[in-house]
Amino acid sequence: MKNPVTVASGTFGYGEEFDRYFDVSLLGAVTTKSISLKPRAGNKPPRLVETPAGLLNAIGLQNVGIDRFLSQKAPYLRTRNATIIANIYGHSPEEYAELARRLEAEGAADAIEANLSCPNVHDARTAKGAVLVSQSCEAITVYTQAIRDATRLPLYIKLTPNVMNIQEPALAAEAAGADGVCLINTLLGMAINPETRKPRLANIVGGLSGPAIRPVAVKMVWDAARVLRIPIIGTGGISGAASAIEFLLAGATAVSVGSMSFRRPDTALRVVEGIAEYLKRHQIADVNQLIGAMQA
Repeated sequence: MKNPVTVASGTFGYGEEFDRYFDVSLLGAVTTKSISLKPRAGNKPPRLVETPAGLLNAIGLQNVGIDRFLSQKAPYLRTRNATIIANIYGHSPEEYAELARRLEAEGAADAIEANLSCPNVHDARTAKGAVLVSQSCEAITVYTQAIRDATRLPLYIKLTPNVMNIQEPALAAEAAGADGVCLINTLLGMAINPETRKPRLANIVGGLSGPAIRPVAVKMVWDAARVLRIPIIGTGGISGAASAIEFLLAGATAVSVGSMSFRRPDTALRVVEGIAEYLKRHQIADVNQLIGAMQA
């Protein structure tokens, strides 16, 4: 990564959508919307609900599919000289492996982020009944090993916060060959319209993101950093440089900006610039000096 700031998958399209607001190549990397083998229409609307200091979404991994990504989306990012972290999603270890294999063969990614933690799809059940793959350490191991065997690209596993102990799934990903983890994904949530008595999301349940979840995310990054030897991309409610630095101090190696890009499209670039200003103000020569530097 050119710097420690990327964007959260699903909040930045495929990069081209935001290129009219700023030069996306100035980011550490562009993390793409999830890519599956076939195009997905996603869930029925309504799919977004604003909440206090947050956003509930149940998009359902709508995406253009791997063929169109390879023919249109990745080439555009290459023309912009952007570093590409391709987020992938499949229904089986074999599908994840095929996606990773094709992305590497086409030179369409600089790293892979495997989404094992989307909370608003109905087809991600494991053999043991967990709703999310990343709620099962055994499933994490199987999926991570399959992807690892399929590609030499750096591999990050995106984990769910909807677990009792984040350290266990993080360690499972590390042991299975992941080069890093990304956490957290959204928290499970829902909203009900008291007048109609109906859920505000057609999917009923969605994923909560935004500033409301930041304290949870920072704490989970801190938990994971104490046991892992691999890097962490911290995400969850980053709204500016100060909140991004919180994640670095807690032990994250890099950060990703998510929901705030909807409110202010250039937030991620402002975080890059704000971190640089912070380093200058505190006379810190290397941003890596901030990693895990919380003084307790």
